[in-house]
Amino acid sequence: MSNIFVGMLLVFLDFSINLGRIRIGLIPDFIGYIIMVKGLSELSDESYYFVKIKGFAKGMAVYTGILYLFDLLGASKDFGIGSYLLGLASTVISLYISNGVVKGVEDMEIVRNIELNAESLYSAWKVNAGFTLAAYVLIIIPFLSVICMLVSFVAAIVFLVAFNRSKKLYYGAWY
Repeated sequence: MSNIFVGMLLVFLDFSINLGRIRIGLIPDFIGYIIMVKGLSELSDESYYFVKIKGFAKGMAVYTGILYLFDLLGASKDFGIGSYLLGLASTVISLYISNGVVKGVEDMEIVRNIELNAESLYSAWKVNAGFTLAAYVLIIIPFLSVICMLVSFVAAIVFLVAFNRSKKLYYGAWY
């Protein structure tokens, strides 16, 4: 679970430097997805959900790697509305992957009959997903979109804290 946590940490927390058309991601998402794929492989025997989302995480590693290259070259500014649509698609797939992780934790909790904080994790995921999607929908009202982005950022941190607790409970049950 540690690799999934580190991968999600790298994916959810996005810091970059913008130099005109060039954008340098300080924490590249593709590295996060690669680490997450390793974690999903390690837990593939624990739940089918981890197997189910692994291919999506691999695809996102490739996709975000290509986007990272485009950002470095300043080419992503040329996509216009396509950039918005690609970002929305990327967000939906990322939410699908994180939901699969939550479902995998719920599955492990039931199968192993141990407390893994799945209920709190799912609640945090729903808040994060709702405000993340609302930020895209409300892009036509910039003020509301920015508020949703800020709440989404806080919700992502709450989700990561909840997942970290699940991870600690998981390792505490076995070690």
